[in-house]
Amino acid sequence: MQQQLSSSRLGMRRNRSVVMVRPCTCQRKKKRCYCFRPHRNENWLFSRYSTGWKCGLHADWTELTGCVDQELDKNEGETAKRRYFYITLLREPIARYLSEFRHVQRGATWKNARHWCLGRHATPDELPPCYNGECEKLGKKHVTDN
Repeated sequence: MQQQLSSSRLGMRRNRSVVMVRPCTCQRKKKRCYCFRPHRNENWLFSRYSTGWKCGLHADWTELTGCVDQELDKNEGETAKRRYFYITLLREPIARYLSEFRHVQRGATWKNARHWCLGRHATPDELPPCYNGECEKLGKKHVTDN
C-alpha cells in the first residue's frame, strides 16, 4: 500500500508542519487532526485526517469538487463561500505502477469505485466498461500467479 502510505505521510507531515496562529492538533494513534481557523470552528483543511473520507475513498478530482462544499457546509452547520487550494503528490511513475501492481496482487480491485460526472454517478454510456468478467478473471489470475 505504498500509494496510500505516501499520501498518508504527506498529509500527516503537512498537518504538523504548517505554521499558523492555531495549528492543527493531531491524535497520533487515531490518525485524526483538528485544523480550525483562529477564533472560529471552521476547518481550513479538508483531508482524510481532518474530516475523514467524506467524499469517498481516494476521491478523484470530480468527486472532490462536487462534494467538498456540501460536506463542509454540513460539518459547520451553515453555507459559506470558500476558495480552495488543492495539493497533490506526484510520484515516480515506475514506483507508482509497481505499488499498484502489488496492491492488486494482494487482492485489491476497483469494481466498487464510484465514478462521478456532473455531481452524479456516470452512466455506462459516459464511462463504458473496458473489460468483461472473463478478461477480469484472466487478469487477476495473471497477477496472482507471478
